[in-house]
Amino acid sequence: MNAQTVIRRNNVRVLGRADGPVLMLVQGFGCDQVIWNPILPAFTDTYKVVLFDHVGTGGADPEAYDPAKYAVLEGYAADLVEILDALDLEQAIIVGHSIAGAMAVAASVQTPRIARLVLLCTAPCYVSDDGYAGGFSEEDIQGVMDAVEANYPLWARMVAPGIAGPDAGPEGEAAMAEQMCRLHPEYVRDFLRMTFATDIRHLLPQVSVPALILQSRADPLTPEAAGLYLHRFLPGSTLAELNVRGSMPHVISPRETVEAILQHLPVVRS
Repeated sequence: MNAQTVIRRNNVRVLGRADGPVLMLVQGFGCDQVIWNPILPAFTDTYKVVLFDHVGTGGADPEAYDPAKYAVLEGYAADLVEILDALDLEQAIIVGHSIAGAMAVAASVQTPRIARLVLLCTAPCYVSDDGYAGGFSEEDIQGVMDAVEANYPLWARMVAPGIAGPDAGPEGEAAMAEQMCRLHPEYVRDFLRMTFATDIRHLLPQVSVPALILQSRADPLTPEAAGLYLHRFLPGSTLAELNVRGSMPHVISPRETVEAILQHLPVVRS
């Protein structure tokens, strides 16, 4: 696939300093690239910031959506790698939120173009088992899928306050619900099935680049046990806790999130 096709497919945008270090921001469930707007100003003076939309969201090409490809995490990780290749990016820092952190981990073992990972509210697996307590029960997952199938807009409005977190306030909760309701219900169904089926635990020992794990408090989607598991099995990783509640710290507390990221990145010279 040629570079322009990839760029159009994923609505890729490049902002900031043309000769700066590469910082790619990859969003998780329920949103497109506009979710990063609160933290963008902190990076565009120094970094070459790459944004894109997952196929099925935002300004991505709707004709490019392939249910079979995007039924598994590898389809999304492949897109990430193709964008790095299309832009010929090297030494990229990937900030992945939620399931996009898992995408970034999978991509990092496929390409040498990734130099560092920032995993924001990321879980390696979303189903708990005997050796892992960072996910949901099978019953809880089935309940979510049934609710999405029955009435996705209603479900989105019900869960948005929990995802945004108690620090978001009424405006933040409403904005989260609006963002989620922009998605097509069939896409949401497929994306959630992919997410709940994802398990990257076997990949963690293969990751050879530094990783910063940022864990928010009272995250209903990524409990503390998930971050601790990542830290234990990701070689050379750093775990930091954010003093913000919920699953969207980059939206609810952008300043603290930016400071935590910059604190663990190499100093950029002007």
